Amino acid sequence: MYSTATSTLPGTCAHCGLPVPSQLARGAASLYCCSACRLVARIVGTERGEQNWHLLRLGLGSLLAMNVMMISLLLYTDSVAPHLVFTFRLILLSLATPALAILLPPFLAGARRELAGRRLSLDALIALGSLSAYTVSALAVVHGSGEVYFDTATMLPVLVTAGKLLESTAKAKASDLLNSMLTLLPANALRVSWNSVAEVPTDSLEPGDVIRVRPGERIAVDGKIVEGMSTIEEAAFTGEFLPRVCRPGESVIAGTVNGIGTLLVQAERTGNDLLLRGIVSQIQDAWSRPSRAQRLAERIAAWFTPAILAVAFSSLLGWQLAGYPSRGLLSALSVLVVACPCTVGIATPLATALAMARAARAGIVVRGGAVLERLAGVNLFFFDKTGTLTAGEPVLREVRVLSADLDEGEILARVAGLETASEHLLARALVREARARDLAPAAASFVEVVPGCGLSGLTTWQQVVKRVTVGSPAFLVPGTAEARASSLPDAASVADVAFDALLVARLVFEDAVRPGAGTCLAGLRTLGIPAALLSGDRAPAAAALAAELDIDRVQAPCTPTQKIAELRKEAASGRTVAMVGDGVNDAPALAAADVGIAFGSGTDLARQAGNVVILSDRLEQVPWLVQLSRATGRIIRQNLAWSFLYNTLAIAAAVAGLLHPLLAALAMVLSSLTVLGNSLRISRFPDQVDGFPAVPPQAVPPSRPLDPPPRSVDSSSAKVA
Repeated sequence: MYSTATSTLPGTCAHCGLPVPSQLARGAASLYCCSACRLVARIVGTERGEQNWHLLRLGLGSLLAMNVMMISLLLYTDSVAPHLVFTFRLILLSLATPALAILLPPFLAGARRELAGRRLSLDALIALGSLSAYTVSALAVVHGSGEVYFDTATMLPVLVTAGKLLESTAKAKASDLLNSMLTLLPANALRVSWNSVAEVPTDSLEPGDVIRVRPGERIAVDGKIVEGMSTIEEAAFTGEFLPRVCRPGESVIAGTVNGIGTLLVQAERTGNDLLLRGIVSQIQDAWSRPSRAQRLAERIAAWFTPAILAVAFSSLLGWQLAGYPSRGLLSALSVLVVACPCTVGIATPLATALAMARAARAGIVVRGGAVLERLAGVNLFFFDKTGTLTAGEPVLREVRVLSADLDEGEILARVAGLETASEHLLARALVREARARDLAPAAASFVEVVPGCGLSGLTTWQQVVKRVTVGSPAFLVPGTAEARASSLPDAASVADVAFDALLVARLVFEDAVRPGAGTCLAGLRTLGIPAALLSGDRAPAAAALAAELDIDRVQAPCTPTQKIAELRKEAASGRTVAMVGDGVNDAPALAAADVGIAFGSGTDLARQAGNVVILSDRLEQVPWLVQLSRATGRIIRQNLAWSFLYNTLAIAAAVAGLLHPLLAALAMVLSSLTVLGNSLRISRFPDQVDGFPAVPPQAVPPSRPLDPPPRSVDSSSAKVA
């Protein structure tokens, strides 16, 4: 029937999950943002007997109101004999009284709460309009003269309730986009202890527990694999349909699906600390934190209803003075009915909530509606270099063999054997390259490490033992490093190799450009947003990367403090600045920027500092997210513009006596549904816009869970932090 979303945060509707104004939230156990949500919650959220009773009340009230409408039409067409008019009016009174007794209580309860919170909105207008029409009509029946408006009094709450039921269902669907994510969590998990395996509820797991995950099962915790190898399907988080191969030591996320192997996973985050629950709670929390546009709408809605009451009274008085009391009453009722403060109230929060849910479906966590608002206005992007525009892992680009008696294979095999146990980035790059060439690392012994310089040891390859030394040029042959570096690319790092104290090779490493970096920057240029590079790396390396990616503005090397100073300088000039980074040294800049964008695989500090986290680690999503934020801003502006235009024209027509109260009620319902329909367009925002995808086809999932002037290079003597 209808979906019901249980509110997990104070100040949110218990049915649809959208925020409830703070004035209405005081002292209430169960909060509802409108009378329709309250009614739907009663219908679908109670025991079967009570549910049937509420449905019976709604159906009976509507049936009585329809009978009142049909009899009223007979009176309007003069089809009733004059001596029977009074009898028919008594019948109308006898039908309208129980109809209102059934239909009005939700509106009266809402109006009472609004008055207690010193706030007036739609419930008060509907209750006042319906009761006014009923009172005037009842007095006309008692006195035997005057017009009766029982049809208006009864059909008004019927039409509004029908419209609000549709509205409430639509709002609940918006909330369901988030709440459905929680269904990814399994109810139970297999907890492994020293001597047993027991199936326990997922909520009972604690950090440090080890669980067994069989093929095809969903993982119940955020943690690390301690045993086993498998593929993990993470499409719900990253949008990537290809599973990720996971080995011991790698991180996994609760809610993802284990593929082909059995795993033992040690829990790091459980319960409400899970990434999945964090995404949902952050978005729900953001709903209760209004953006600038929403605060403006709430201020307007606060005086909207009192202003409508004043206009209705003025219209009644004006027509009375003009000698048309009956027309004045209809005009006043139409003003009360046609005004729709709810369209102003939901124009911003519903669009924002849907946009954040749409981003979450693409694997992007946006921490607040205000972040989307700022992102839409960003006119300068700053990027970190290492780990952001580059992959953060060096690759071996070239092996320069300096001895005619040797080949690359022997050199790589011996060096890889020496470096196998090392955790240095260049060492890992060497070992990866050797494996890629199907070279078995040579056996190594008596390995000696000189911190910051290199290492040496005995290696055996093809039964020949040689002492191998690998390290910086200054370490192997002091005084020659500068001359050798002059022949290398600006962005390169170098290591020299010596066999038995004879220099035999030079290894050239470069930090590979992150896949999608060029696409991201091209997308930003298409959107009219310039990009700049802030790097703690050497100036030549930063300039070389900027030239490759066509970035016009570079500052390197710069410390975290200098990055913040650059951001503040741009902000002082009136620019809205975004910062994209992933490291510990990027965290201060991410926090200082108007919008900080971090990656799911970045450091914990960077993820906490960023108010946007891209779980798929793909830069291609940045232009798409900017487009989503701009589309959200357009829809919010359209909603507000429609709300103000509708209310202005409709109220003017009602004051002029051109709008019957029943038509006014229908117009109000259609206006509210128009705003809802326009907002729901965001949930259908395409996966790819102008060639820039929400989720690239080759997206790489995260390795661990969440918690312009001419080109110039500004050099600084400050050390890289």
